[in-house]
Amino acid sequence: MIQQTTQECALAIEKINCASCVKKIEDKLASLDGVKQASVNFASGHASISYDPRLINTDRMMRELSLIGYPAHLFDPEEEPPVRNWQSIQLILCFVCSFPLVLHMFSLPLPPLWQVLLASLVQVLGGYSFYVGAWQGLRSFSSNMDTLVALGTSAAFGFSLYTVFTHAHYPLYFETSALLISFILLGRWFESRAKTRANSGMRALVQLQPKKARVKIGQTYTEVPADQVPMGAIFAIRPGERIPVDGTVVEGTSLVDESMLTGESLPIVKHSGSSLFAGTVNRDGLLEAKATKVGKETALGAMIRLVEKAQVSKAPIQRVADRVTAVFVPCVLAAALITFLLWAFIGSNMTEGLINAVAVLVIACPCALGLATPTVIMVACGRAAKEGILIKEAAVLETAQNIQVVLLDKTGTVTEGKLTVKQVFLPREFYPLAAALSIHSDHPAALAISSALRISPLPEVKDYSAIAGKGVRGSVHATPYFLGSPAWMKEQKIDTSSFDAAWAKEEGMIVVLATQEKAVGYFLLMDRLRANAQEAVNALHSLNIAVYLLTGDRAPVASFIAKELNVDGFEAEILPAHKADRVNKYKAQKKITAMVGDGINDAPALASSDIGFGIGSGTDVALESSSVILVRPDLDGVVHTILLAKQTFRKIRQNLAFAFGYNILGIPLAALGLLSPLIAGIAMALSSISVVLNALLLQKKPQR
Repeated sequence: MIQQTTQECALAIEKINCASCVKKIEDKLASLDGVKQASVNFASGHASISYDPRLINTDRMMRELSLIGYPAHLFDPEEEPPVRNWQSIQLILCFVCSFPLVLHMFSLPLPPLWQVLLASLVQVLGGYSFYVGAWQGLRSFSSNMDTLVALGTSAAFGFSLYTVFTHAHYPLYFETSALLISFILLGRWFESRAKTRANSGMRALVQLQPKKARVKIGQTYTEVPADQVPMGAIFAIRPGERIPVDGTVVEGTSLVDESMLTGESLPIVKHSGSSLFAGTVNRDGLLEAKATKVGKETALGAMIRLVEKAQVSKAPIQRVADRVTAVFVPCVLAAALITFLLWAFIGSNMTEGLINAVAVLVIACPCALGLATPTVIMVACGRAAKEGILIKEAAVLETAQNIQVVLLDKTGTVTEGKLTVKQVFLPREFYPLAAALSIHSDHPAALAISSALRISPLPEVKDYSAIAGKGVRGSVHATPYFLGSPAWMKEQKIDTSSFDAAWAKEEGMIVVLATQEKAVGYFLLMDRLRANAQEAVNALHSLNIAVYLLTGDRAPVASFIAKELNVDGFEAEILPAHKADRVNKYKAQKKITAMVGDGINDAPALASSDIGFGIGSGTDVALESSSVILVRPDLDGVVHTILLAKQTFRKIRQNLAFAFGYNILGIPLAALGLLSPLIAGIAMALSSISVVLNALLLQKKPQR
């Protein structure tokens, strides 16, 4: 058997402290033979890797990352966020030891040796992680945030030690080094908790997966892990339980809450033959079902995989921050050295030069730059998943904010794909005959007629036959009757002249009831619009987006639907390949074009568009060709995606502006001696926290 040449994996990586770490990890992974693509998300600490399993495996990748100071393990979405007890204890100890040094700043006497002891404890307890990170960077000839913090705090601490033991007449800066470490640790503590909140959307999805399933083995039911349910196994779901895997009901009737998938607040009746989905809730009856999809192949598993992938992917706008980050730390080191030299030799004040250089090292924060984009993307993708919108990669959001044209497929997209009787033009005495003929057929038109008439009892039909795509016929009380399309009636030499003019005025599907000699009446059938379709089109118009309808249906039907929807235009009787041509026509006009569809015939257009929206109830081919999957089959998802994209990139631009502005303003102020190292340290910690908190505001549902 030929081994697959490309596989994907996700790694959870420890000790990522800044954007420079991300660049270092990505460069290391990219240098490994067999790794095709690697993307690391600073906010989540996860790496998404495409690789050739014939050349490299995950163990080798993890080993190589560990060698450069970043331990890693395979990412498990069910893994709980680590409880960082040591981080909290370390933080408390550092502040306890720093407090007496702060009192010394206010002229409360503290012997120098006591200051040495307390500052040394902070330097060891809190600073060791920075030294380890700086050393690992030095070993691989690179630098990172740990390098800046280690150099800055060591300079203040070392200078103070020199002053104490040489009895030189210089100020002591033990409180500076101790408080810098304490505040930076405090910033990381807040940051880690904020990032955990940012990933709450993903965890909410994962928590929907039941851990156990009750599988039938022989004549008894045995509880097994849900991810070990065999394909085709019979399993039972009791009232109140979540369904463990996707399946088909084989016995029982119950109401199932599928709101987590469809958004429908009302439970859905499930009986023999109905589909069940993992994570949904069985409300009131005992169900037995046959497993059709298990583990990661369930609908919920697919949702989780898509959200994972999107959260780790990078938006094009992030390349700006990545390019800056690549040279950021070396530039800061150079700026600190220049600051020291200018103050020491031109300003003749070496002490001030040292302190200002420390302030430059500390205030320069690549963390804010690194967090500015990925944290927002992570929150946005989690928010979208909760709204039933699965975004395949971050670049989609960047494009979606600028959509100018939306092209809509008709059947199954703006309509339900289910015929209903809109009007009946038939004498009432013929209702039982039409119902009797239609009830024997599973054609959508026949189902619509039998559902609309609901007559009982029905006359007996003899000599029944169905002609595919045309209609049905049968005899009632020895009289032959026909129910079908007008074209088929004419093939049967049936006189339809009394209704031809009326049909020409109608905008829908016509089904005729006729005797052997002539037509006696007809039904007008329509495909019903999806709920909120009109409101969604109006919302798109309010965003200055043009909306067009594309359909293979007849022009009268397309015209009727287009008027109901109030779209900007429509094209009828259009072939699937031509839908893709229409997409390319608008793209050629330099307009960002989205396509919304659900069928195999929409796949070329979905793939050709700038963004393809696949209706979640559609075909696998359509969903594979889409950039965004709308789990809930309504057009509101298109509007919500665009609104979320606009809000997302507003947040990203705010974060990047703040991160760049903070460094552009802060570094010169520190170099000029206008910021003490302590204030610089607090500002650095707050800068990282602020961009994460700004991203968390995205968890609020965007408003139209």
